[in-house]
Order: sequence, then structure tokens, then C-alpha cells
Amino acid sequence: MAKLDKLPYQKVLFDGPWGIGKTKHILDSIIGKENTYYISLFGKKDINTFYQELYYLLLSESEVKVRKVLKHLNKINFSKFGLSMSIPLMSDILANIQKQLKGKSDITIIVDDLERKSDSLEIKEVFGFVDSIAKNKDIKVVLVASSGNFSDKEKRMFEDYLEKSVDRKYKITAYSEEAPQLIMGEEVWLAIKKLTQNFELKNLRTLEKVDLFIREVIQEIPENYFNNKVTKSDLYKICFSVVVFVVNHNKKMILLPDDTSENTKILYEPYRSEEKFPEYIWHYILERKLENSMMQSFIPLILDWFETGDSAPSKFEEVYNQVNTYKETVYPLFMSDKEIVEEINEFSNFIHTIDENISIKNFMQRLDELATIAEKTNLDFNYTVDEVVDWLINNTDSSNYYNNTYLDILPRRESVFINDVIEKLKKKSIISYSGLIISKMSENINKHSFTDNELNTVRDFKIFYDKLRNNKEIVLKEKLVHEMKNNNWFLPLPLGKITDSHWSYCHAIFRCIEHIGYEEGNTLIKEANIYFEEKIENSTDEIFKYRIKSLVGQYLKNDK
Repeated sequence: MAKLDKLPYQKVLFDGPWGIGKTKHILDSIIGKENTYYISLFGKKDINTFYQELYYLLLSESEVKVRKVLKHLNKINFSKFGLSMSIPLMSDILANIQKQLKGKSDITIIVDDLERKSDSLEIKEVFGFVDSIAKNKDIKVVLVASSGNFSDKEKRMFEDYLEKSVDRKYKITAYSEEAPQLIMGEEVWLAIKKLTQNFELKNLRTLEKVDLFIREVIQEIPENYFNNKVTKSDLYKICFSVVVFVVNHNKKMILLPDDTSENTKILYEPYRSEEKFPEYIWHYILERKLENSMMQSFIPLILDWFETGDSAPSKFEEVYNQVNTYKETVYPLFMSDKEIVEEINEFSNFIHTIDENISIKNFMQRLDELATIAEKTNLDFNYTVDEVVDWLINNTDSSNYYNNTYLDILPRRESVFINDVIEKLKKKSIISYSGLIISKMSENINKHSFTDNELNTVRDFKIFYDKLRNNKEIVLKEKLVHEMKNNNWFLPLPLGKITDSHWSYCHAIFRCIEHIGYEEGNTLIKEANIYFEEKIENSTDEIFKYRIKSLVGQYLKNDK
């Protein structure tokens, strides 16, 4: 486009696939240029619509204003006021265009999106315009198309007229080298440039989507979150890989080998499920090339964010803390005595000064490695099981450890120390969780409307009771039953007008009483029956009495 004025050709075609940057490059190249007029055929239904748009582009600003006024005046019936006037109609728009062009020189008319026109506008009409307008030798016409997107019929007609009506055809097969950087900015492009070389990104729209998504993500993350562990560079790469996977690859694992041998199938089968998408992205698109490998933990969140628009702030915060507090370590077997002693001593202080947001998994893993090597050698270990457990209980939400998957699936370790820590931590976390679940159930007694989470609390209470019984935690199990009986069986009484969620919660409570009563024996069911019979007897609320009788009859019959 920069050389167009100097080239001898009057009628030029730029032909290239969608998304390669044709339109953007052309629009950028004509900024500030006089006597250059751009029109898109996108959705144009007839040639007159095209002519009219071009005609108004050619008019001066004052002429446009006059024409618009006349157009509106033409809609007014002046005969009502005893007046008559004649408005000249634009019967031959093409003739008017040629009249506007007469006497002008160095004109360039750009007609874009030939393939996006409506079917009712035939391609031969566009070429007819080109031939007609090009009779003026001071006018250049630039056509822009993606011929691969024409229908078969249109393409044949396009090629027939192309030979007769165009002086020079330029086939665009790749975007300019500077285009990606112009779209994404130098910082982002430098971060992802090497990754892009692994993929045939012929479509600039992919990079535009990447750029927009990166802007969305960066906008949501506080600037002070970024440091030498959580870098923007790694985040850019993850965003790029996610967009490529979803948009370019249509969420298909196309980078897995095609080899159908039994060994290969077994090797790659674990990746062939939706929950394994993040691992596939990490291994095959990112190729494990992040400055901090721990940043791969963000892939599931970023993937879900791109697909659903949910940035999941609480989950993001959790992963951020895990990555930010991770400490790259050397396996103790490869360290010297001096290095191990120094880290053990530091770790003793570390327990009292550690960031409260540290990942329990990272903490326990390193502690296990150091304890194991210390136990196998004569190196001193400077802290106790109680010291570690107390720190964890006092500085974190210990009730979360009860449901911590890491603790549940952690196999027995060689280190006696770490096994003792885990066992004691589990016991203390069960006690802490017991207090939490009882507190939640007690709070719900005074409510009249319930969320799904509050309804699920009853389910969690029942599951917790079963775990205590199965693990023979007799004292805690009995405490749970005792608190239930002493807190009105945790039932928010359905008095007067009630909500649907209130009634659902009442059913959940009675199911819970029935379940625990079955495990504890008929004595508990009898106690519940006595309590609710007294409530019925002492109430004057007839609908309340009916509701309680219904629940008792459904769940607490002695003959069940």
C-alpha cells in the first residue's frame, strides 16, 4: 500500500485469508491520506447502497449537510401549508459519483470484504463499477478479498471477471513481521514469541483474542501481586496457551502422537479427558517452559476463566499464595552436612515466622525431607512434633485440615517425625471441625430461610457423625449427639408462615435424626418423639402442629 502511488497499476487486488491482517494494515496505511476512500461491502444488499455510501464520502462536509437536510425535507408534505417545492432526486447515483470525481486527481478508492457482501449483490456489478470508474486515469481502485471464502459459483464468476478487470493481483499468505508486536505490545510479544513459533498462527485474530484476554486478566490482578515468583511473563504464556487450545485447537488434543500402538495408547490415555486439559496444556502447548514451574498451578483457573468469564477470586488467591510461598529447594540427599544443619536451624525459626498463607503441602513436604535425612544421620533436629502442630493450629484455619485431601491421601513416610505430625494434626483438626459444625447447626436454629450451603450443613453433620463412628471416636461422637439433643435437635421450628427452603431444611434435620437414631438405637428416636410430642401439645399454632406430626410420622415412627 505504501508503494501504491508509485506503481503503474490502476486496478489492484489484495487476496488473502481471513484474519491475516489485510483490513487493519490497509486502514493503518491510509491514516491522514487525502483523497483516499474506504468502503466495506460487508452485508451490502445491492450496488446502489454501495454507490450511495461512496457518493457521500466524496461530498465535502458542507455538501453532506445540505444533502441530509434535503433528504429530511423531502419527507415533509408542504402542500398542507399551501406550499410546493421540487427536490431533485438522485436518479443516477453513479453519474453523480463520476461528476464528483471529475476534475479530481490522485484518487484511491478501496473496496473491502468482497466475499462478505450479500448474495443479492452480484460480484459482476462490483467489477462493472471498477471498469466504469477506471476510465478516469487519475483514479486507482483497490479491491480486498478472501477468495477462499466465496461460494463455488461466486468464485468462478470472481475469477472470470478478475482477469478482465484487474491489472495486478497480490496474494497475501502471511502477516507482516511487525504485526504481532503492534497488536500485543512489545512486553507481551517478547514473552510469548518463542511459544508462537511452535504453531502456524496464520490468523492474526488469534493474537488479538490473546491480547484482549491478557488485558482482562491483568486488569483483575493487583499490581503488587507480581514478583520474581509470580511473573507477568509466565501469566502471558499461560493466557496464550489457553486461547490457542480453546480457539485454534477447538479443545482437541491434536499434539498427542497419532501412533495407535498399544504402548503409546497406554502412555497418552491419561491426557484424553477434560479434567486433564490443564496437564495437556502444560506438557504439549507450554512444553513446561515457564520461568517458575509452580505457575502451572494457574492453568486450570485461567482455562476456566477464559471459557466461563469467572475469575474465581478466592481460588485465584489460594493458588497465588501457594505459588508465592513456594521455595525452590535441593533434595537433602544432594546437600552437604553443613547445608542440611543450616536449613534445619533456619526451619526452626521458619515455623515461627512463616507466612500464614503458605501451602500446607509445600510446608509438610519440605519438613518431611529434612526430618527423614536427619533421622537417617546423626544430625540434630531442633524442634518437636507439638511445636509444629501448635504453629499450624494457631496460625491457620485448622478446621480446613479435616477435609484436606493432601492429609487424607498422604502415605506413611519414612520419617517417624512427620507421621506423628500428621496424626496429631488430624486429631486436632477433627476436634476443631467438630466445634465448627456444631456452631453452624446451632446458628441455623434461628433462621427462617436457607441457602444451598446451609442446607448442605446438615448433610456435612451427618457425614461427620458417620466418620466419627467408623473411626471409633466415641467421645466426639457422643458430644455431637449430646449437642443435637440439647439444642432442640437443631430444628428451626416451622411456626406460622414459612419458606420452601425452611421446609426443606426441616426435612433434612428429620432425616438426620432418623439416620443417627438408627445407628444409636431406638432410645434416641424415642427421645426425639417425646420432645416433638411436647411441642405439639404446648402449641396453639394448628398448622405448626400439623407440620410436626407430618415430619414425625414420615421419619420417626417407632415401628420403622
